[in-house]
Amino acid sequence: MARIPVPIEEVVADPMAALARARRAGGFADAGGAVAVVGYDAVRELLADGRLHANFPEFLRAFGIDSGTFYEWMALSPLNREGAEHQRWRSLMSRTFTPRRVEALRPFLRRAAHELIDAFAARGACEFVAEFADPYPSLGLCELIGVPAGDRDRFRGWANTVGLGFSPISLVPRIGEIDRALEQLLAYAGELAAARRAEPRDDLVSRIAQAADEAGWSDDEVRGAIAGLVFAGHETTKNQLGWMVAALSERPDLWDAVADGSLEVARLVEEVMRYRSAATTVGRTVVEPVERGGERLEAGERVLLSLWGADHDEAVYPDPERLDPVRNGELPHLAFGHGAHHCLGAALARAELQEALAALATRIGCPTVGEGAVWTPPVGINGAAQLPITFVARPARPRTRGATGPA
Repeated sequence: MARIPVPIEEVVADPMAALARARRAGGFADAGGAVAVVGYDAVRELLADGRLHANFPEFLRAFGIDSGTFYEWMALSPLNREGAEHQRWRSLMSRTFTPRRVEALRPFLRRAAHELIDAFAARGACEFVAEFADPYPSLGLCELIGVPAGDRDRFRGWANTVGLGFSPISLVPRIGEIDRALEQLLAYAGELAAARRAEPRDDLVSRIAQAADEAGWSDDEVRGAIAGLVFAGHETTKNQLGWMVAALSERPDLWDAVADGSLEVARLVEEVMRYRSAATTVGRTVVEPVERGGERLEAGERVLLSLWGADHDEAVYPDPERLDPVRNGELPHLAFGHGAHHCLGAALARAELQEALAALATRIGCPTVGEGAVWTPPVGINGAAQLPITFVARPARPRTRGATGPA
């Protein structure tokens, strides 16, 4: 079956229109060297299909990058493993990165959100990315990992630069900068792991180092895993926060419903992630032929599973461009992926987003996005690079409640 072409220029110019056109043409499209899959059912099934494997190095080679620190890190990444080897890694990480520990972090996240808001609430304006979305997730992640307070700004800077490697548009021109930032992040992660082996604490690095020693991981694997957590836990949440504020700036009814307690924060956060997830696509390589709905994916083909395409499938979400936390909350979105590679940090991301929205909605009125907003291209990891907002500060209230109840 012939597949319609979906050039990247069309996706950048109007992503939802390009994805809708591909769905109408059968849901499998030619993305120029890869097959784009854009329907909910197909994306969900293929995310869980063991005949499609993660292969980050192959995607990097497609852009002419076959060496260097970033390439080697991605080749070594546990996310690049499959089957029993991948499950062993997830089992090890799940023992250290538990929902219970994330829940225990909520009071810290709540305080951190309010402290950041304290710095700009009275002004009635801020540049949201620089003053909230960028610093906030790194605070929570560094607290969980055990990074000293004095090192957290450096961590955030490294994570922001490494994040450029996950956008096809910024990857090639800035690969040297990405490699240098990653080298520094990996070196620091190795030093931190060594320090925690010598003097363990009740933090994530100590637990990873101990569990990795039991599993026989190399030093490179340990520091690579820590660096991966730093990047993934910061970059995606930072971009999701920008999307959350921008999307809700057009829905003061929903913003105010969070503020007065008539709308559950968790439900609205899930709908915002369906509406615009920070991750736009997931790349896979076919290792065994796959047939689905009259389409055949051959071994060796590269596949781009569109999370945006799936979560805007009209057959699943009628009127998908409308934020509706009640109607659309009945079917799980795919913003965190699905199957064996479902996002390990989903519980942390949800807690961070919920506590952030609860704090913002109670402290400021529904924001207005001003001129000067800058968005990264809607490929790879996507979000606001700059997001100036104005608002009316709400009367101060006691900080006794967060996204899920009493502190």
